[in-house]
Amino acid sequence: MSKISVVMSTFNRGSILSESIEAILNQTFEDFEFIIVDDASSDNTKEIIEKYKDKRIRYIKQRRNLGCTFNYHYAQELAKGKYIAHIDDDDISKENRLECQYKYMEENKDVVLSGTYIETFGETARPSWVMYDDSETIDLLMNIYNPLCHSTIMYRKDFVKENRINYDFEKICSQDYDFYKQIILTGGKISIIPEILVKYKMHSKRITDIKKTMELQIIYANEVKKELLERFFNREEYEEFNELVKDFPFNNYDAERVEKALNMIKSKSKYEKQKIDKIIEDIKNNKFRF
Repeated sequence: MSKISVVMSTFNRGSILSESIEAILNQTFEDFEFIIVDDASSDNTKEIIEKYKDKRIRYIKQRRNLGCTFNYHYAQELAKGKYIAHIDDDDISKENRLECQYKYMEENKDVVLSGTYIETFGETARPSWVMYDDSETIDLLMNIYNPLCHSTIMYRKDFVKENRINYDFEKICSQDYDFYKQIILTGGKISIIPEILVKYKMHSKRITDIKKTMELQIIYANEVKKELLERFFNREEYEEFNELVKDFPFNNYDAERVEKALNMIKSKSKYEKQKIDKIIEDIKNNKFRF
C-alpha cells in the first residue's frame, strides 16, 4: 500500500500533459501511486501516458466523457493511499511537493486537508489568490469564496471515508469548493502550507474564463456559500450578505461591499475579530486578491 495516492483527471491535453506527469514521477518522495483518469480523450493522451513505464501509474481510460467530478469521485474510491493528493493535467508540482506535504500532514494530525501556496504562469497569469494559511482564516474566507487551489490539496482518506465525503456530481464547476465545505461542516480542519509547491497554469480555456462554465460556477458556488452561512445567518441575513458578495470572486469585487460582508460575519460568528480585521486591512491597502 502506497503512502499517497496522486489523482489526475485529463481530457484532450496531449500537447501539454507530459510536463505535469513527469513532475509527479520525479518527486523526491517516491512512495505513491499515480491514478490518471483519461476522460475518453480523442487525441494522443493514451499514447503519452502509456510511454511512461512506471509501475506507480494506474491508467484508467473512460469509455465516454464523464467529467472531472465523476473522475475525482471514482479515483477516491480506488485510492489505496493514506493520503490523497490532486494535480490538474496542466499544473506542475515542485519536486519536493509530496515530501513537504506528507511531512506536514504527519506532524499536524489535527489537519484533515492541506493546500499550498502557488506560483501562477501562462497567457492569462495574474497574482495568486492563495494568500492566507491559518485554518480559521481559511474557514472564514470559505464563506465568501474558495481560498484554495485544487491542484495543491492533500487530504486524509480515512477522514473522508468515515464521514462519507466525496465530490458531489451536482456541484458542477464548484466540486472542489463543495468538497472543502463538507470537510468543514463535519468538523475537519483545513490549512495551507505557506510555501510555493505548485505552478498553476492560467489560460483562456479555464472554466473561470469561459462564459458558460463561469455562470455555472457562480450558481453552484453560491449554493456552497449558502450551506456554510447557515451556521451564522437566518434567511433574511443570508440574503443581505449574499447580495454583497454574490458574484465574488468572478467579477471585479467592490472592496467596500466585501468589507461590509466581513463585518456582518464578525457580529454573528466566533471567528477571532483580529483575523477579520486583518483581511479588512488588506482590502484597504489593496493587498487582498482572489
